[in-house]
Amino acid sequence: MKENKLKLNKWVFWPPFIVLFSSAILSMVNDKLFGDVVKTAFDWSVTNFGWLYSLTSMSVLVICAVLFCSSAGNIKFGGKDAKPEFTAWNWFAMSLCAGIGIGVVFWGVAEPIYHVSSPPGTLGMEAFSTEASVFAITTCYLHWTFTPYALYVICAIPIALAVYNHNQPFMVSSALYFILGDKTKGWIAKMVDAFCLYGVASGVAVSLGYGLMQIGSGLQVVFGIEPTKFVWAVIAVVIIAIYTASSYTGLQKGIRFLSDQNAKLFFVVMIFILIVGPTRYILDIGTQSLGDYVGNFFEKSLWLGAASDEQWPRWWSIFYWSVWIIYAPVVGLFLARLVRGRTIREFLTVNLIAPAVFGMVWFAIFGGASLEMQSSGAFDLVKAMKDSGMESMVFMFFKQFPLGSLLVPLFLCVIGISFITLADSMTSCIAAMSVEGLDASSSEPPAYLKIIWGIVVGFLAYFFISFAGIKGPKMLSFLSALPIVFMIIAMTFSLLVYLYSSRWEKERNK
Repeated sequence: MKENKLKLNKWVFWPPFIVLFSSAILSMVNDKLFGDVVKTAFDWSVTNFGWLYSLTSMSVLVICAVLFCSSAGNIKFGGKDAKPEFTAWNWFAMSLCAGIGIGVVFWGVAEPIYHVSSPPGTLGMEAFSTEASVFAITTCYLHWTFTPYALYVICAIPIALAVYNHNQPFMVSSALYFILGDKTKGWIAKMVDAFCLYGVASGVAVSLGYGLMQIGSGLQVVFGIEPTKFVWAVIAVVIIAIYTASSYTGLQKGIRFLSDQNAKLFFVVMIFILIVGPTRYILDIGTQSLGDYVGNFFEKSLWLGAASDEQWPRWWSIFYWSVWIIYAPVVGLFLARLVRGRTIREFLTVNLIAPAVFGMVWFAIFGGASLEMQSSGAFDLVKAMKDSGMESMVFMFFKQFPLGSLLVPLFLCVIGISFITLADSMTSCIAAMSVEGLDASSSEPPAYLKIIWGIVVGFLAYFFISFAGIKGPKMLSFLSALPIVFMIIAMTFSLLVYLYSSRWEKERNK
């Protein structure tokens, strides 16, 4: 399908676009009113539906495990004769970088240190104790491994089946085809896609805001450049230009190349820290935390702090489930773009199991090394967190190692590429959702829309951290979690109907 046959989907493009800019203007005119309104709405959502976020997040992982072990795992996207478009490594690298983005880079040191220094009061742990250390790593496993990727793939599978096996449009709403049929091309589809577009656009803007802050902090450590608004603006212009250009070149060139380099750098940095860091402690705490994670998975996944009115789950686990729920449909759309010619079981292996194991190794290494650094007195990361903010902790962490002066600029490159690959992949998906006419034969949206969304998301990221602060817009993005969680439930039901209903038996066996 030629690009000139595609047209702007006005009902999907304009509502999120207008709401995002209106919120930015309101926050600039009356930041207090903006913050109060958004916080009130966010508190109401989490208080009343936190249980649904937790239950949905855990349930989809169980469903994915069942799919992996069942005969449904043999179904191939695109039919029996479909051939894979990417090598296994390129497929894994793009999936990994789109799924974790800049998250593990930002939180690899910061989250374990925060948890070990401030464990939930109702659990009776002493800060910096062995019990608190295991809790810190286990919590990172919970937040960053199997659960988020399960949310991604449970959205991706019905989208890919509808697009490649039933010639439906390349849109998030196509996941509902197996329960709604042709109604997915009406107002329901537009509403679903508009909510998802708004959620991921605002979420990416917030994530990129964190990225700008962390790159600014890295420049201060390496070159002594203070991270002012002007410095952030320069960083934003450079990064926006790179990821927009990469997105412009398409999946086969820019995104694949950057993801490949990014994944390799991830492994290089991990191996280095494992070898020169406290290797035995990393292996010990990682293994012990794995046992705690497996043994208490269901309890930890569903802990809401209800009986004790504990606030920790609200601001950590439920908060994270909200994040992954917001990203899930659009990341699922991106993952669906890569999966033609693969079976459901292969997809679950590369897009759920492999990145989840990577996340465990990452947090065992970075978390374990940072916890040992703190407990041994080699460096006070808690003080660094309080004095310079979470965005600076990873650079302080690297400076304590041999060749630290080389590690810091290398990791600054890792952050920059992570920043770019997240924005690159999500900008392409946002642009794809903004048009009508994309299908299995042509899933590249018009270049002008990639440029527009690339600039818009980058501008919002800079605007939020420079003028409005990051907390208000962050909560604003999380408001979309409530409608999207119902969409994910519907997508999951649609998938199960397709896989286990006699109505679709003939199509499944093609």
